[in-house]
Amino acid sequence: MTTSRETILNRLRSVRRPFEDAPPRPANYLPVTKIDDTSPEGLLARFQQEYKRLSGEVFVVNGDNEARAQVLSLLKWQSTTRILAWDFAYIPITGLQAAIRAVGIEIMQPDTHDEFRAETLELARDAQVGLTGADAVAVTTGTLIVSTGPGKGRIPTVLPPTHVAVVTLGQLIPRIEDWIAIQRATGLPAMRDSANFAFLSGPSRTGDIEMQLILGVHGPGRVQVVVKR
Repeated sequence: MTTSRETILNRLRSVRRPFEDAPPRPANYLPVTKIDDTSPEGLLARFQQEYKRLSGEVFVVNGDNEARAQVLSLLKWQSTTRILAWDFAYIPITGLQAAIRAVGIEIMQPDTHDEFRAETLELARDAQVGLTGADAVAVTTGTLIVSTGPGKGRIPTVLPPTHVAVVTLGQLIPRIEDWIAIQRATGLPAMRDSANFAFLSGPSRTGDIEMQLILGVHGPGRVQVVVKR
């Protein structure tokens, strides 16, 4: 007796394959965006240029001491009392967690996968800043590439009005296509091992309201990126 599942599969197998006359995928694609200088400093300069166009802010620092001071300065400037943060193992500044706690700022690392989800979200909504790292930065489009996983949830990147991301100079790559190529070459870890990954190009924005550009409607209205040399 043929089951419903087998019937459906047999029908699918009998149908002519779509696009069977399509040419094979090319070995190399033409880049969508262009960049001439792919040295570390060239990538940094291009990122600063593109991020300014997106209404984002970039702060370049040297080493952990300057990086800690810069993050604390940003938090102080925004009168921060509570942050939502990734596990600090994924934020590339040593001693940052202790430094933030030392100035009296509460750190929440929200977990919404238990029975206290509603209570966690209620507390999280009052946080002024989300603090994270990133997987990589595609400089020609000013894009933070962020995947989720244990200790690096999505909420800090979308809920607070300000998102502060910390990256290193070595995480800057020319284009999104380069990140995808790295993923393919290494077995697609970010895509296979993450519940979500996102391309974040500057603050949240919409032009739906009378064709006026409005920031912060669907996510952070301010995004600040600290790049550590």
